[in-house]
Amino acid sequence: MNKKKKSQDINKKYIVVFIIISLLVCALIKCFNKSSSAVASDVAKTLDLIGEQNIVNKAIKEEIRIIEEEKIKAEDEARRIAEEKRIAEEKAKAEEESKKLEEELKKNLKIAYLTFDDGPSKKITPSILDILDNYDIKATFFVVGKKASINPDILRRIHAEGHSIGHHSYSHKYSYIYNSVDNFMNEIKATEEVFADVLGDDFKTNLIRFPGGSFEKYKEKFIEAITVAGYKNYDWQALNGDAEVKNPTKERLVSRLKATIKGRKEVIILMHDSDAKDATVEALPEIIEYLIEKGYVFKPLEQENSEDVTNNE
Repeated sequence: MNKKKKSQDINKKYIVVFIIISLLVCALIKCFNKSSSAVASDVAKTLDLIGEQNIVNKAIKEEIRIIEEEKIKAEDEARRIAEEKRIAEEKAKAEEESKKLEEELKKNLKIAYLTFDDGPSKKITPSILDILDNYDIKATFFVVGKKASINPDILRRIHAEGHSIGHHSYSHKYSYIYNSVDNFMNEIKATEEVFADVLGDDFKTNLIRFPGGSFEKYKEKFIEAITVAGYKNYDWQALNGDAEVKNPTKERLVSRLKATIKGRKEVIILMHDSDAKDATVEALPEIIEYLIEKGYVFKPLEQENSEDVTNNE
């Protein structure tokens, strides 16, 4: 029963009560117009009529009780509806504020993807993993298939500690890899077999980084081939410069990193974890501290079905 119908029923019951009371009043007036004996008789009848045990009086009281109960129920229902509306409005407002805050945070979010090429190395990679673990940071390792087959325990550790793993060819020999698309794809296949042998058939990754990057025009056909095969290529827009000169100092690597991330909110940072990269290990904590100071959060590249991040810039 809706509110309007309830209100109409209550009004009808009040009208019935009014009519009954009016009849009683009329009866009392008639009594005063008769003789004293008749008045006494009529008063007695009237008193009897309005007595507590009178059936009419009982009916009136019952109607009044029902009306009052329904009135209370209607008021309770109105309060319940009002409270539900208030709660719904507050929830909607809170959700809207949360959405705005999330959008604002996302707009101002700065992301750094730490990536390491040319490993795994028995000497350097474990040290890098220790540093990343100390800062609770997940990174991405673009591994050379041949080195992964030589150092399977290091590859297992990379995977077990939650870092992303990508292809970086099997041999890393430019003259062979870029001689033909077939050679390039065979390198991927060979590395896939290493991944399956070391990490199991369930392990999958669609990440690839070309040795030397994919910036040159002649590499477009290779990019097309791996894209058709379902892989995603990631170059970099920032670096520590550990492959630019022989035996760089820690200070040089930190300086190069600072220079190359300027003005970027989302950066893929190139570093290396091959055997000769002692300076990379030495510079890494300072690089991480600097990125934290500048407001960056750290993420690994997604191994499968990843959303696009800055690529080929």
